[in-house]
Formats: sequence, structure tokens, C-alpha cells
Amino acid sequence: MHPRWTFSVAYMLFLLGFGVGYIAMTPPFEGFDETAHYSSLREIADTGRIPILGKSYLDQSVVDYTGPIPYQSGSPPFDRGLVYPKFFAQPELVTRYLQVYKEAVPHVEYRPSSAQNWQAQHPPLYYLLLAQVLRALDPLSFTAQFFLLRLVSFVLAVGGVMFALAAANGSADPPAGNAALSGFVLYPVVLPMFFPAFARIGNDSLCLLLAGVAAYLLTSWLRDDRDLRKAIAIGIVLGLGLLTKAFFLPITAALAGFLAIRLVRDRGRASRRERIRSSAALLLAALIVGGGWYAYALAARGELTGAQDAVQLAREGGMVAGFERHFSLYQLTRGLLMPLVSFQWIGTWSLTRLPEVYQVPMMALAGWIAIAYARQIVRRPASDPAWLPVWLFALFLAALFWHTITYIALYGLGSTGGWYLHILIPWAAPALGLGIVSIAAYRKARPVLTALLTYSLAFHAFALWAQASLFAGCAVKGDNKYYVFSGNELCFDQVPLVLHRLAVLGYPALAALGFFIGSVCLAWLLIRVRRGLAYATA
Repeated sequence: MHPRWTFSVAYMLFLLGFGVGYIAMTPPFEGFDETAHYSSLREIADTGRIPILGKSYLDQSVVDYTGPIPYQSGSPPFDRGLVYPKFFAQPELVTRYLQVYKEAVPHVEYRPSSAQNWQAQHPPLYYLLLAQVLRALDPLSFTAQFFLLRLVSFVLAVGGVMFALAAANGSADPPAGNAALSGFVLYPVVLPMFFPAFARIGNDSLCLLLAGVAAYLLTSWLRDDRDLRKAIAIGIVLGLGLLTKAFFLPITAALAGFLAIRLVRDRGRASRRERIRSSAALLLAALIVGGGWYAYALAARGELTGAQDAVQLAREGGMVAGFERHFSLYQLTRGLLMPLVSFQWIGTWSLTRLPEVYQVPMMALAGWIAIAYARQIVRRPASDPAWLPVWLFALFLAALFWHTITYIALYGLGSTGGWYLHILIPWAAPALGLGIVSIAAYRKARPVLTALLTYSLAFHAFALWAQASLFAGCAVKGDNKYYVFSGNELCFDQVPLVLHRLAVLGYPALAALGFFIGSVCLAWLLIRVRRGLAYATA
């Protein structure tokens, strides 16, 4: 097999192995917003209606779910609901769960509850696609349905990464001399939140697939940006992204800004008119395919994105009135930092965490790589594609910041998830690789880089165990939001109990197999990357 194919297959198995591991060990509805995402799929599958914000409600079966639910956030106590220790303390609930959710039972059609579906704010493309999958899964048990819906979603995300890898793979033999390939391998090591971000039911997975396809097409088109057909193809993909989630607004805007810079800097070229026409066709295609949803949102809800929080804030008097009621400098600072921290790691919807000091080395590593990357691209013209990740992250972070101040104005809480930034991995991974290669060029820096990467792997392994202990009820979410383990052995003395309880809610044997395959492939990839870095920096 050609080295490029071997590298790509090993990388795909690494991602899929860890993804299956996460999916199989994570209880239903523990993924972010899965109650609402699942309800949207159920509504379309059973009724054929697209969920509309304000008119769509959670499925009654979700509201009546008798399994354990994630820990709450906000103010303690966080265990006000049926959290994992409470569930496992009642054998009759465990028995009923095994009968109702682990075995196939007759399908119950969607019934609207009294709880509004807040995720109905999103465009419908992901839900229309996955609803067809759910309809085919109706004969299976609930937990099997949930596992397969998550798996399909994660495969979409991996497909996006593989498209982006293919774009990088065409530039050099892997991994020697190719910083981008090293970046793809080390990305989930430095930023392990990639896995729980996509190993769940949610439209972010389709966003990543479309971002990867766009990056693949863009790599080819930028070599000759007069090609009208490729420009239109990229625009169509961006338009489909707009029909998936409003995150493609900053992505499309960033690309438009980058193309404008290229045209301005290269204005003396004879082909400028053709390039302007091609760039305009790209943006027009995106607008034609995806713009209709935002025109509808603006007309129906008075807000371009149609986001629930923005609509509610407008009804309550707007940003200024909200700040007068709720503004807090502490919450603003928290809101600015949280996306960066949660981009690296925050876990699942229970939002239980390890002490922040444990995350400092990993944040330092990410910051070090970002600085090294910045030092490399400042030597290049602004029209160089290496600048595109800067545009994308800047506008994406600006969108998250807008959500932060909206939340402060509404609730006085600076809280925005940074795990959404992983949608940008097609551009972030090559940038990360460029930063790592520039660091590895300094002999004295290599031991520190290796130590920090090793620490990141160890952090990820312990975080996985902490999550498993939480789901098994061996650990709980304390009043300080940290994991509190029963006893002094960090639950390592209760491995059989943890595995037995995980088997009630999920598939721990399958999770172990996934993590094993993923770890073997990662070990092989890391050896290849190490050789490649040594070759590139020799």
C-alpha cells in the first residue's frame, strides 16, 4: 500500500476508534443538547414537519425518560435530578431501564410535550438527513438507536477531517517534511475536546463534513482562482453549510475577506477581472443555496440568525437594557476565557471538571504553538493561504463573543462553549502543524514539547476514567464542579463495578475495543510524526 494511503487509513482508524470509545461509554443525553437534537430528528421522522422555533416541542418520550440524566450547572446542588448515583441506588429503575431502553420495544410516535425545543432555531439540513437514518433504526432498542445515530454523526465529522487531510496529503509525502500531516495527528492530542464535541447527536458533525469538503476544493481552487466551476462548487458547499448552522456565516465572511485581500494585493495581474468574477460567483452560489433560511429568520423572528437568545433579548429591550440589569466585569472576563478553555477540554453536558491547574500545561502548549505559528506567517504576505486560519478564527471567535455578551445581557452569565471551534479543524490542524514544526526546529525546545505532548495524553486518559467513574456513579459532581471520587483510590479499586454499571447504560466492551484500536493506530502515527519532524528540522 502506498505510504499516503497507509498513513490516511491509520489516521482514520485512530479517529474512529476513539470516537466509538466515547460513543459506547457515554450514556444517552449526556452529549450537549442531545435531548433537543434527538427530538428534532424524532419530529421529522414521525411527522415529516421541520421543527420551527416557538412551534416545536420536545418529544414526550424524552421528557418522560426514566434513565439517569446529566448533572445540572449554575448553582449547587447540581444533583437535583435523577443523576447517576441516584439511579443506580434504585434497583427497580435499573431493571426497568434494561427492559424499556436496552431491549427493542414497539415504536411510539412523536408526541409534543409542553417543553419547547430550543434547538429548533437551527436550519434543517442535518435533521432532514439524520431523520431518515432514525426512521430505519426504529425496530432497534433505544440505546442501539442512540449509539448508531451518534456513530453516523461522528462518521460525518471524520469524513470532513479526511477531506481536509487529503488536501494536505497531496502536497508532500507523509509525514516527512509535511507540517500539515503532523498537525492533523497531534491536533486531538493537544485539543482532546475534539472527540466529545462530535461523538454525539448534533449538527456540528455535518458542519465539519462540509467544512472539510470546502477546504479540499479551496486548496485546488486557490492555485487557479479563475476556475468558475470550482468556485461555484465551493459556494454550493458553503451554502449547504449555511443550511446546517449559522456558524457558516462567519466562515463565509472570513473567506470573503481573505479573497478580497488577495484581489487587492494582486490587482496588477491581467487576469484580475476573471478572478473577481470567479470569487463573486463563489459567494453568490453560497447566498443562493443558503441565504433563503436567513431571509426567513429575519422576516419571521426579526433576527438574521434566528437564534433563540437573540430573539429573546430583542423582546426584553435589547443589549443596552440587558446590560443595565445584568452586566458584570467578572462574567465578561469569564466569557472571554471560557471558549478558549473549553476548546481544549470541558467534558460532556454534566460539565464536571478536573482542577484547572491540571489543564494549565495543555493550555500553555496550545498557546506556545499558536505563537510559533504566528511568528511563521508574519513573514508571509496577507494573501498567502497560511493567513486563512487567522481570518476564520478571528470571525468565529467574534461570533462566540457576541453570544457571550448576549448571554450576559439575558442571564448575567458569561458562558459560551469553545468546542464549536473544532468545526475549523480543516484549517486549524495545518496551522497547528506549522507551529509544532517551527518549535521542533530548536533542539532545546524538543524535550519540552515532547513532555507537554506526553502530559496531554496522560490528561486525556485520566479525564476518560473520571468520565467513566461519573457515569457509573462512583464519582459525583461536587459543589465546586470538580469530580469527587468515592474513597481514596480514585475509583480504581472499583473497576468491576464501573464496568458493570456502564454496561447498563452503554457498551463498555465495544468502548474498550475502540480505544484499543485507536491507541495502537495513534502510537504508530506518533512514531511516524516523530521521524517526520526529525527529518523536517534536520
